[in-house]
Amino acid sequence: MEPAQLYAACLGGTLLLLFIFRFAPTRYRPMPILNRRWQYWLSRLFISTYRKMCFLFLKHMLYPRLFGHLSRYRVIIQLMYWGGTITCNFIGTQTVAAIAARAGNIALLNFVFLLFAGRINIAADLLGLSYRSYLHVHKTFAIMTFVQATLHSAISIREHGWLPYEQLQFCGMLGICALAACFIILVIRKWIYEIFIKVHYWLAILALVTIWRHICIQRIFAQLYVLIGSIILGLTTLFHWALLVLRNVTRERCGSRASVIRGTDPQTVQVDIPINRPFTVRAGMTVYIWMPGVSIFSALYCHPFTIVWWENNDVGKATQISLLVNKRNGFTRNLINHHAKEFTTWIDGPYGNCFDLGPYQRVLMLASGIGITAQIPYIRELLEIDANPTRSIFVVWEVEDEANLRSVHDWMNELLTRDKHSYILRFGLYIPRSSESHGAPEPWNSLHNRIWKMQGPIDTWKAVTQEFWKGPGNALVTVSAHEPIRTEIRKVIQANMEDIVDLVELPFQPDFTRPVFTPGKKHSMVEKV
Repeated sequence: MEPAQLYAACLGGTLLLLFIFRFAPTRYRPMPILNRRWQYWLSRLFISTYRKMCFLFLKHMLYPRLFGHLSRYRVIIQLMYWGGTITCNFIGTQTVAAIAARAGNIALLNFVFLLFAGRINIAADLLGLSYRSYLHVHKTFAIMTFVQATLHSAISIREHGWLPYEQLQFCGMLGICALAACFIILVIRKWIYEIFIKVHYWLAILALVTIWRHICIQRIFAQLYVLIGSIILGLTTLFHWALLVLRNVTRERCGSRASVIRGTDPQTVQVDIPINRPFTVRAGMTVYIWMPGVSIFSALYCHPFTIVWWENNDVGKATQISLLVNKRNGFTRNLINHHAKEFTTWIDGPYGNCFDLGPYQRVLMLASGIGITAQIPYIRELLEIDANPTRSIFVVWEVEDEANLRSVHDWMNELLTRDKHSYILRFGLYIPRSSESHGAPEPWNSLHNRIWKMQGPIDTWKAVTQEFWKGPGNALVTVSAHEPIRTEIRKVIQANMEDIVDLVELPFQPDFTRPVFTPGKKHSMVEKV
């Protein structure tokens, strides 16, 4: 087998395994009763060894960071990927022209995996990856594609000269320029996300067309790679549009009428969207909404939001979802500044790979500012699983502004009401830069000491009690907070964990802002039961 074909088999096999594991059944038949003592101890040894290996992997590979946001595990994976690719560049190549051809093939193979889906969320869901994890994979493949394509072009021009008037070289250079433009426009992603996504998509299509023309002129085997990528892109795009129509179009309706609920906070609005075809909502799910009436250009794009709350019918499917929109740039600013109370809305989704919360007995949730909205669905799902009095849920929330409390007031009270029998839910509210003097934690509007107020920012080393590390059952930490808090809690977990502690960074993470908190009336969050 040629090195390029072996390289293709490795990449394709990896993605195929991810796809298989994504849809493989996770529930198995119960183990038969072990009548023999040696069978019992053998199973105990296997389980103990497996948990110990997972513990060591989390503590020494996944949680420690080497270069900024890169874990040791990611660094090793990246070194294996880049080392294997560079090795493949030169194995069996006797001439410079052969190196150029090999680089072109490798660039095409990596480019094919960039075409897995027009909507990244679809690709992430199909492979069983989180949105952030798939985004890292996408970036890695994109960088490799550009590096290999540049190497291919540089050697080819050196060997054959600069001939832009020839169609072969013209199409190749146009494809590389399209790839380069995909990187250049990253500078506008933070400010005009909607425009960035559209421009990025059409630049990728331009690169696909020009690269296809480039290899068709040469009549080489690599046409098969691009053909496979184009078919996958076409199928996932067709699936995306079919899902979009299925979600929004019925015999009675074409789209929904979303209600925009404005409170006292001018920076936040609640959006309630009726669902034409009810679906099951799980914690962590995201939807894209299309509201053409918000502004002149809003018809050209969709915007993602986390589902914060939902209303179920008798069979457990959502008939209405609620989103919390925080004022930033572009669409969110136009929506909040608009005076209309209803908009025609289409929803795209839901997306997100959810995980089972049932096995966890100890749950710690950290949030800062508006990040509490990402934690609310997980709190609700934990309370709905069962009324297990041995489970403990502690929510540590750094409240940046009194408006944060008002925005989630009704949902928080509903959660406390649902917990009125087991009392497993507790809140710790941290108030940075409060005008009150620093002191010991004190109960705040709580009949059963379930809400505590602390002065100052979150101290992650003190927020986690020893009972959390040494308690029974599995432990889970979910985070939707500023980067400094996420970094510190990772260090805390690595230093103190004595058994498996799963850390999950939720899809939504707030920006780093810390305005002065202005204490207001105490009815911002009241425990009614």
